Amino acid sequence: MDQIYHIESVKLSLVNGGSPCAGRVEVHYKGNWGTVYDDRWDLQDAAVVCRELGCGAAMGAPLGAHFGPGSGPVVTGSVECSGSEAALRECRSRTWGDSGLPHSNDAGVICEDHRGPRLVSKDDQCSGRLEVQYGETWGTVCDLAWDMDDASVVCSQFHCGVAVSVPRGAYFGKGTGLVRSDVFECKGNETSLWDCPRSLGTLHCNHTSDVSVICSGNHGPRLVGGKDRCSGRVEVLHGDEWGTVCDQYFSLLDAGVVCEQLHCGAVAATPGVTHFGRGSGLVWKENYHCQGNESRLVDCPVLPRDQMSCSHGNDAGLICSDEIWSLRLSNGGSRCDGRVEVYHNGRWGRVQDSAWNINDSNVVCRELGCGSAIFAYNSSRYGESELPVWVNNVQCEGNESQLRNCSTFTLNQTSSDSIGVGVLCSDHLQLRLSGGGSTCAGRVEIYYNGSWGTVCDDSWDLDDANVVCGQLGCGYAVEDKIPGFCGRSNGQIWLDEVRCSGNESYLWNCSSAPWGRHDCSHKEDVTVKCSEHKEMRLVNGGRRCEGRVEVWYNGTWGTVCTEKLSRVEAEVICKQLECGPLEYIEYDASKYGQGSGPIWIDEMKCSSHESVLWQCQFDPWGQHNCNHREDAGVSCKDAEMPETTRGKDCDGGNESKSRRLPDLQLRVDGGSNNCSGRVEILFNNSWGTVCDDSWGLADANVVCRQLGCGSALWTPGAATIAPASGDIWLDEVKCTGSESFLSRCLASPLGQHDCDHKEDVFVTCSGISISVLGKKPPSTAVVVCTSLGILLIAEFVALVIIARRQSARRDAEMRGRGFGFYEAIYEEIDDTLPGNKFNQMNDSISGSIDSMNQIEYYTSDPLGCAHSTSELPEGTSSSVRGESSMIPCFQSLS
Repeated sequence: MDQIYHIESVKLSLVNGGSPCAGRVEVHYKGNWGTVYDDRWDLQDAAVVCRELGCGAAMGAPLGAHFGPGSGPVVTGSVECSGSEAALRECRSRTWGDSGLPHSNDAGVICEDHRGPRLVSKDDQCSGRLEVQYGETWGTVCDLAWDMDDASVVCSQFHCGVAVSVPRGAYFGKGTGLVRSDVFECKGNETSLWDCPRSLGTLHCNHTSDVSVICSGNHGPRLVGGKDRCSGRVEVLHGDEWGTVCDQYFSLLDAGVVCEQLHCGAVAATPGVTHFGRGSGLVWKENYHCQGNESRLVDCPVLPRDQMSCSHGNDAGLICSDEIWSLRLSNGGSRCDGRVEVYHNGRWGRVQDSAWNINDSNVVCRELGCGSAIFAYNSSRYGESELPVWVNNVQCEGNESQLRNCSTFTLNQTSSDSIGVGVLCSDHLQLRLSGGGSTCAGRVEIYYNGSWGTVCDDSWDLDDANVVCGQLGCGYAVEDKIPGFCGRSNGQIWLDEVRCSGNESYLWNCSSAPWGRHDCSHKEDVTVKCSEHKEMRLVNGGRRCEGRVEVWYNGTWGTVCTEKLSRVEAEVICKQLECGPLEYIEYDASKYGQGSGPIWIDEMKCSSHESVLWQCQFDPWGQHNCNHREDAGVSCKDAEMPETTRGKDCDGGNESKSRRLPDLQLRVDGGSNNCSGRVEILFNNSWGTVCDDSWGLADANVVCRQLGCGSALWTPGAATIAPASGDIWLDEVKCTGSESFLSRCLASPLGQHDCDHKEDVFVTCSGISISVLGKKPPSTAVVVCTSLGILLIAEFVALVIIARRQSARRDAEMRGRGFGFYEAIYEEIDDTLPGNKFNQMNDSISGSIDSMNQIEYYTSDPLGCAHSTSELPEGTSSSVRGESSMIPCFQSLS
């Protein structure tokens, strides 16, 4: 409940921001210092804090523990100031006390009177030229007495990891204003630069000596235990905790990005088996999938490895080399294409050449282990660089092992007629899945010849999909939605008619049409969903950000157990779903209902830095001691989904144009048996086919079910048998999978499509239906009519027999009333008392009436007139529906 507090004993301060006018908001309440939760925190709230502290106007209100997580209680949250209050305690907020909220969302403030250092750079907040503010004036610092201890304090103060370099010579460009000659004498453990001892120096500096600082960044990395800062055990920072990386999933591409981020040149070696000793703390689950052209490790895609069995015995190690003339290709789509750059004097620079050719390019590709050169470019293809020019006018024979071994390799002599150069190597090919919500689901895309393109679904099948999943380290293919489900691309279509055996390591090793040659459009783009794809949803709530937590894993949806589920784990769920802050947790299934299927996750432990739930620590998938009564539910605040997130599960069709179909006869034709082949339907007295747009396993299962053929085994997008030549009746079919007949699914209007017969759907079902050897299988209508006819005949015969028996009994009873007996009644006169004869006759009549009452039960109709059975099950052909059977009626005795 929101309240306004007038508590004189409340004190306020800003912590860890480098000055009294910037930092994490902390309040002293009831004898303890605590923090403020940042939900609803904005510039108006910050303005009140700055006013209360006498720090001028508010300049910023950073969220998410920007100045580091605090300790002690989170005293309040949901602060709503109007901006005119004199103190924070006068604003509306949650009830003050220990709220139990996590420190991952501690609120921060930056006021205009904040005086502290800053790093000035074009594109990196954790590296740049150091500038210090004195009063209203900014100035630079002389680097002649600056060292790594000083830089470490600056990086720590900015929450940018550790210092990795202090390059000399105005590395980030010359500043303006005064050059301060202060000499800082930090020990490296201070929390801010102002805590370090300093003296007014007598150094005579200009802006060519401006201090430059390079920090590892918000998430690190750093190298620990080596002989210098460019070698050691790889560690990554999350929050305030350093952890190691498993060497099993740490590739040369990942290592190259780390060396680049630490400004340590190129990779020299990646020794494993604890070459630099065992780490401590956690082994992070991140499996980085760097392409090699990223400048920071945090920019690389991450594939979580939830089944990771790594320990500190598998800590990754790395040795970078700042050897002169190390080589790289930058700004391309992979490490094997891009602008040619060399490492010299602790910095990367350009290569310029007016006569760059394929021989020079071949040497570059050979040195980088990227195969042979396909093209030699000028650098305009990869963008012009602002790096210094290190090398000019290279002339190679083409057989050299390294570029610096070429006969002409001129250092630092620019020429007006020279231009930057680029290379495309044969091993530049890359594969990815795009738009599916993870690196293991989506549209198949290949980087070839300098651009990304798609794959056409002609001849595509499970073997091809398995090669894709295997190449990406995503397990095996679990078909769910195929062609076009993630929207259509607008680039190249690189491959068509792909035919893999399933054993290939790379998709481009499979047989296919020549690169770029196809007869497809982008609505035929192939998509794949692999077994390692995971996603999350909230179900049975009233809105997107509320409900029972369900996780898709290994091809099926399952639930999450509430054991060990705290606010930290629940906040990761809200973050992953791109919802607002957590509101509350449901610890049982009473509100959102019990789930079904497996319970995938139990015994979770998150540390707040995780972006998805499966980066947290938990028991192996599916291992638990819970039941569905303990299914977890959460409620997060609503938040608008970013544009980049929308449409990840698009269906590839226009739902508004879909409609229900009339009853249709169905068959499969051209397959190896009567349960496989091209799907055909009868409309307007003509058999036609079904187009594969939006076709998936759910649709195929309905076809197999209607044919009495079990379930679908696999349903590729396009038929591998000879195409038909008649009509195409159906397109954009969308079944839920539970329908009994294909005619009950949504689809485009009959006959409306944008397909040709190479897109005809075919299915392979698990069973074999009724058929005659050597003859074509009967249609569905024939099977249904025959079965119903047999049932009707059997029912009619049974009713006739009952009727005859009743008739015989009725005749006997009539004779007992004076109209004669059908059979004589024998009795022992001596043993029968007077009156018993009549009682026995009444028993006989009563039994006959009971039998007639049973006829009512069998016919579901009172004894009376005949009735029809003209209404038959849904989906039966009209010829059967027109028939009717008459059931005899019986009159009751009066």
